[in-house]
Amino acid sequence: MRNRLKTPKRRGLFNRMRALLFLKLSGIGYRLAPGVISGWFRRWFFSTKPYRLQHAQEALRGQARHLFIENKNNKISILEWGSGPVILLVHGWNGRALQMSHFIEPLLGCGFKVVAFDHKGHGESSSRYSSFLEMTEGTQLVMAHYAQDLSGIIAHSIGCNTVLKASEDARQDLKITLIAPVDDFLAWLEKVRMRIGIDARLFDHVIGMIEADTGLKLAEQCMLEESKISRHRLQLVHDKFDRINRIEASYKLQEKFPGTPLVETEALGHARILANPEVVAQVVRHVADKGELFNS
Repeated sequence: MRNRLKTPKRRGLFNRMRALLFLKLSGIGYRLAPGVISGWFRRWFFSTKPYRLQHAQEALRGQARHLFIENKNNKISILEWGSGPVILLVHGWNGRALQMSHFIEPLLGCGFKVVAFDHKGHGESSSRYSSFLEMTEGTQLVMAHYAQDLSGIIAHSIGCNTVLKASEDARQDLKITLIAPVDDFLAWLEKVRMRIGIDARLFDHVIGMIEADTGLKLAEQCMLEESKISRHRLQLVHDKFDRINRIEASYKLQEKFPGTPLVETEALGHARILANPEVVAQVVRHVADKGELFNS
């Protein structure tokens, strides 16, 4: 009996029943106390998980210059290594600055200053919850801080999506590598809402709270102005078997930005791809290229 309860069919039925129950409860809670339930839901749904550093990453952290940038009531933690033109490392959801650690020493060897930062709710930055809009706001802030010397960006997962939007207003043309970007974030968010069973009014209220805090509109931040991005030299990297962000996301970006090279890997998944020596070498070669920036 115990084994039969664990079959995919029964698990699916259980998940649907749980989602319906949560949908009812979240709707009742929102009607009775919209402010209280919205604040609680924001902290719960958008909470982040700690990312534990490995010994080598701790050593790199000890070698870095550490500073903070104020952003309203929050602080963004930034790490710097070396000197020269700046290459910015941008992590994704539940990551942190040093998740991109394998790129640091090769970039330093090429004469770059390497900058990595923790998004709000991640690593040593303020808060224990975040959102796509708050991550986009942080990316824009850090890019503006280093605008004069910024040469290239390496981003991972949803960090790629924040970089694409922020790059529309970049002061100069950049070399940008996008590793495992997210496909159609708005559709993904709606699927998660329905799968968990969250009342639509409650969800919209919380999104409105985040929009008010950041001054950004979610729908607008998910729409790319391709003419402003195509001036950058883009590179895509994606694993064929990435189960977190499907490779179709990179295929669609190739269609939007013709001529963008795509490095396809196998069996590296979503996170291990950041540590693969061949991937690191190809990415560093792209952002370190001194040739003329173009997107043909």
